[in-house]
Amino acid sequence: MGSTGGATLESEKRIRSRLKRRTVLKLGAMATAAVGAAIGVPKVETTRTVAAHNLPPDQFGSPTYDAVLRADGGVKGIFQSPHVEAAVPAGKVLNHLLLVQLKNWLNGFEFSYQMAPGDLHTVVATYASANLFTYADAAWERYRLGEKYGLTDPETGAPATRNVFWSSRFGLDASRDPENPQGFYQDVGIEALQQRGTVFLT
Repeated sequence: MGSTGGATLESEKRIRSRLKRRTVLKLGAMATAAVGAAIGVPKVETTRTVAAHNLPPDQFGSPTYDAVLRADGGVKGIFQSPHVEAAVPAGKVLNHLLLVQLKNWLNGFEFSYQMAPGDLHTVVATYASANLFTYADAAWERYRLGEKYGLTDPETGAPATRNVFWSSRFGLDASRDPENPQGFYQDVGIEALQQRGTVFLT
């Protein structure tokens, strides 16, 4: 009996403690609201609704980007990456996994599914450090981007001072034989992928 009475007393203390905390929180909220009113902070009801940003054709995009958006038929592929560091050395070049994936996607649809190149509409949307894909050599050199992101230029063995992902790996006049390992269809340089119709966005 005595233990039950003690438990009841303990419960009452906990309830009182909670009530005190709630009272303090309510008073604090009331004080904050009063200060806000005094200094002219707008109420929730007066805030504006902001529309989501979009990229309607012909307003913000380039003609090539608009063409990809408006393409009717075929297959559309969007590739994205936030990490420029997802790069792997391949001999005297540095390849990025996203660009390898894109090349494989294009080859799969063109040669396995026999789709016309003009029916493959691809966009690369980079963000964060992967925006470096679209930066010119001058930016890489001036801001020492290779050093900042730990990207070594395989040609020099030093931190990259140029966009190591840009140039065609085998030349734009390379063999068009899809079986040739050093041909156009195995090229993961951005320059070559643009030749295949890919649009790069930052």
